[in-house]
Amino acid sequence: MENNIFQELLDKYLTGRMTEQEWKIFSQMLKEPEHESQLEAIIDTELKEHALEGEPDNKVLEGIQNHLQQHIKADGKRTPTFSLYLKRVAVAAVFALALAGVGYWWFVLKAPLKNEVAQANVPDKNIPIPPGSNRAVLKLGNGTEVMLDSLKEGMLLQQGQAKIIKSGNGQVSYKITGTTPAEIVYNTITTPRGGQYQLTLADGTKVWLNASSSLRYPANFSGKERRVELTGEGYFEVARNESMPFHVKANSIDVEVLGTHFNINSYKDEPVIRTTLLEGSVKVTSGKQDSRLKPGQEASVITNGDIKLQDDVNTEEVIAWKNGMFQFKAADIETVLRQAARWYDIQIEYKGGISARFSGQISRSANAEQLFKILELTNKVRFEIHGRNIVVKQ
Repeated sequence: MENNIFQELLDKYLTGRMTEQEWKIFSQMLKEPEHESQLEAIIDTELKEHALEGEPDNKVLEGIQNHLQQHIKADGKRTPTFSLYLKRVAVAAVFALALAGVGYWWFVLKAPLKNEVAQANVPDKNIPIPPGSNRAVLKLGNGTEVMLDSLKEGMLLQQGQAKIIKSGNGQVSYKITGTTPAEIVYNTITTPRGGQYQLTLADGTKVWLNASSSLRYPANFSGKERRVELTGEGYFEVARNESMPFHVKANSIDVEVLGTHFNINSYKDEPVIRTTLLEGSVKVTSGKQDSRLKPGQEASVITNGDIKLQDDVNTEEVIAWKNGMFQFKAADIETVLRQAARWYDIQIEYKGGISARFSGQISRSANAEQLFKILELTNKVRFEIHGRNIVVKQ
């Protein structure tokens, strides 16, 4: 029975679903010899299941060994949390056989991080680069700006027929108090670099905003359509209303929906605008072209306005940011670090070209140095950290 509990907790740990209370129980179980043996058996099983042929890259294994030496206690035993970390890196080394030229990293952890991961090359180790948090500015129709993260929970103000309410965990919602049509007043919520926020619109539509993004929307919807404007990245769960289609304008595209779940990535420093559908149906319009998406499809709009459809998209990877994770599959270093730059509010400088691609997952609650160290373990890239200026080397 106890072994089943351990196996269940291990699965939650590796998929980032572990609560703080479960973490306390799990960390205690890891100190027991029988569970340490069980963990080693799981490592061996996974290595055998995922091994294809040949041997893992010697440089990768050397990196694992060097990192392991930094986490050996005086009594010669590994720290419990690092045992799990080693498991993922060891499996990663075998996965690399099937991913020629791809650096593989994998570290799923939502429990508090302490000293399990050594710092990268940081000149001033006393000033870590923390992850982003729930921060946003709400600009009202009259020009007033409200710093949402500095306000207490409860109603912010009444704007026309809408009550604006701040609740816990970085959320703002609109509640309509009347039925008489009112003058349309537009609000804008903006997240800075290193910020994120969740918003519930007057019609019940839920929006998650990623870092360095903004949404312009009416305090109350009226007329035949519901229209909002997005910059950056947002995930939408649109309240269904067939008589009032919902439109999202993002740069040069228009996305029309009735009620559905989808993600739009429209950052100006990304090469394309991506609309990814998770549930329902949407129509993406760019210039004179339009395409209807089915769940699991993604529409990419390139610089000339053409729409390119892709089937069987990994939607879990697309919305990993909304679920508190970084997740990539065979992504180039620029793609990985563009996300990191926005979340950690850092500047990236490249010294030489890096052709390797990277796959893996790490919690967005990790400090920037922890992300960089995980990437360095692939032996494909190195980092120098000077305050918030990051130099990337091969």
